[in-house]
Amino acid sequence: EDYENKLKCVERYLSNREIILELYEQVEKMKSFEKDDISLKKLQKINEKLGTSYDLFNYHGAPDATHVIVAMGSVCETIEETVNYVNQKGAKTGVVKVHLYRPFSAAHLIGCLPPTVQQITVLDRTKEPGAMGEPLYLDVVAALKGSAFEQVPVFSGRYGLSSKDTTPDQILAVL
Repeated sequence: EDYENKLKCVERYLSNREIILELYEQVEKMKSFEKDDISLKKLQKINEKLGTSYDLFNYHGAPDATHVIVAMGSVCETIEETVNYVNQKGAKTGVVKVHLYRPFSAAHLIGCLPPTVQQITVLDRTKEPGAMGEPLYLDVVAALKGSAFEQVPVFSGRYGLSSKDTTPDQILAVL
């Protein structure tokens, strides 16, 4: 009886995953983020209410940056402070903060990168054993294909696993 219940749970889980995949594929087909896109409308409402300026991706740093870090989540504040620090000392760095990960808009990512970028480092807060790379890294690499940034080297790194703090020194090591 226990064995049958476990099998039913696994079967229900897999059925639900298939339904979610079908819905996700429908969302993925909506690759163009026009002005009337619901995601952008929601971001605009948030911005109006909170006085913020969130976009799908926000860039912070030198307008002529040669090295840019792409990340999402709380680490972006640490990266921003570190970018400010090194740029005051003459470096040309920046950070792209990802505010909406799925669906991923390659056009918006490319649109916020400085044309001078020569190196991109993508920081993920996950480890995907057996995968070719972490999810955000793979999406950034795919987004750059066929763009002006196709030849820019893209590196990957991880931060904050097991809820560990990410310090400015660790970000300096990336830059």
